[in-house]
Amino acid sequence: MSFEGRFIDLSQEIYTGMPVYPGHLKTVVFEHMSHDESRRQTGTAFSYQTSGILMCDHGPTHIDSISHMSPDPNAPSVDEIPLRHCVTSAVCLDVSDVPRQTQFGPDKIEEELGRWHLEIRPGDTVLFYTAHYDRHYGTPEYATHQPGLTREATEYIIDGGVVNFGVDSTSPDMWLDKTYPCHTVCREREVTHIENLCNLDQVMGQRFTFIALPLRIRRGTGSPVRAVAILDND
Repeated sequence: MSFEGRFIDLSQEIYTGMPVYPGHLKTVVFEHMSHDESRRQTGTAFSYQTSGILMCDHGPTHIDSISHMSPDPNAPSVDEIPLRHCVTSAVCLDVSDVPRQTQFGPDKIEEELGRWHLEIRPGDTVLFYTAHYDRHYGTPEYATHQPGLTREATEYIIDGGVVNFGVDSTSPDMWLDKTYPCHTVCREREVTHIENLCNLDQVMGQRFTFIALPLRIRRGTGSPVRAVAILDND
């Protein structure tokens, strides 16, 4: 079996010192075994190299579990996210004109759906192109100056049948709003989302297949994902 279409990588690189949300564990990638050391250990000409990775389960492009947002001990962890919610039909909306450190509501979502002649269908993923990654990645503003969804915007897409959504920033909540309205609705409705996407400008205004599978981390609060969009050839 083969997939027909154009593949767009929506995942950020993982590397030592990559930007992370304030308060999260820093990312460190280090050499654990070198070719020289492994040759000495095996005593043969064969060698191998391995690396160690230390990072937060919310560090790079990642998906949140409900347990990340809810103190309920029975809240679903990342290994309990239905895989069908991670391989879906998807649309990407352009909200790049929303000023940083502000919030957008249902009216903006409806405006963009109409602009691109798109609709939200049950079982969809919705991605929001804020352009925050393009404008601020690698600067201090990337971690804290993103725009965010209001409570009403989050309820709107979930009421439309969305099972997953994502943003090209460290959070779908505006940094200045410490009530975390988007995360709060996700907790209440038990709908997850993905943070730290990139390259969304290449899929905005389109419908496509979206794949972003989490690692099977036992009781994890989140997981890195390799997020991919598959666009039809036509």
